[in-house]
Amino acid sequence: MSYNRHTFEDFQNTNRRRCEDGFGHPVAWDEASWPLENWALAIAGEAGELCNLIKKCLRGDFTVPEKRADILREMADIITYCDLAISSLGADTGETVWGKFHEVSARIQWPQDERIDALETRVAE
Repeated sequence: MSYNRHTFEDFQNTNRRRCEDGFGHPVAWDEASWPLENWALAIAGEAGELCNLIKKCLRGDFTVPEKRADILREMADIITYCDLAISSLGADTGETVWGKFHEVSARIQWPQDERIDALETRVAE
């Protein structure tokens, strides 16, 4: 199944509903049962799992191609928790990610036209 046509907005809305309805965690930064600190710890935990996989590849236990699927799953977990943390702050994931992308692009002086062309190319595909 291909999921690549879904937007940040689709993901954020579905992720929030799954978290609240499926896991029973209200998504709000000041939620007493699951505050922002818990989202940060969840992100760090998943990043630790990713780092552990990479460490094992570096020391020769596995190769990256052998663990590629596991590495991608850990990266997806990180993105999922980052999205929930962004939601808990009442922000839009797409605006947050694209805003930061454009901020860094401007800092490195990557031309605005190329940034827009790259986005429009992806949307058209």
